[in-house]
Amino acid sequence: MAQPTRNELDRFVTDHYPRVVATVGMITGDRQGAADAVQDALVGYLAKPPARAIENLPAWIVAVASNRLRDAHRTRAAESRAFAKVGVSPEGVEDATTMLDVDLQRALDRLPARQRRICALHYLLDLSVEETAATMGISPGTVKTQLFRARATLAAALRPDASETAGTEELSA
Repeated sequence: MAQPTRNELDRFVTDHYPRVVATVGMITGDRQGAADAVQDALVGYLAKPPARAIENLPAWIVAVASNRLRDAHRTRAAESRAFAKVGVSPEGVEDATTMLDVDLQRALDRLPARQRRICALHYLLDLSVEETAATMGISPGTVKTQLFRARATLAAALRPDASETAGTEELSA
């Protein structure tokens, strides 16, 4: 499928965006989250258009945004049930990532999933190499190797000159 043109996007935003947001809000009952969900769906559409042609873009965006909002609500409900089971208030639990520097969080998010999990277990939960290995069902040597690679990647990403080049690479991509 061809990339959407600037004119098509402008026409969608002008002609359909307010009704699409209102529709998603009405379907999901989350009028505040509707705008974010619609924007996420649009970004997804622009970043990776579907393989098949979309005949009715507003309807497609409504479906995608509604599904994303429902998924987010289900996740929050499951988290609330889990907190209730252990007798902890979600408000009382501090998100460890909020303690992290923004640049560090961004660099961690770019690590491969396995390295990110190993770093989180080892550094955020203070698990030993052996405990991390046991938790993930891998050998301690694999944990050490993945930590070494993750540290090298993070060091390169967090170098002062790396942020300047990373920003220009993202802009040119």
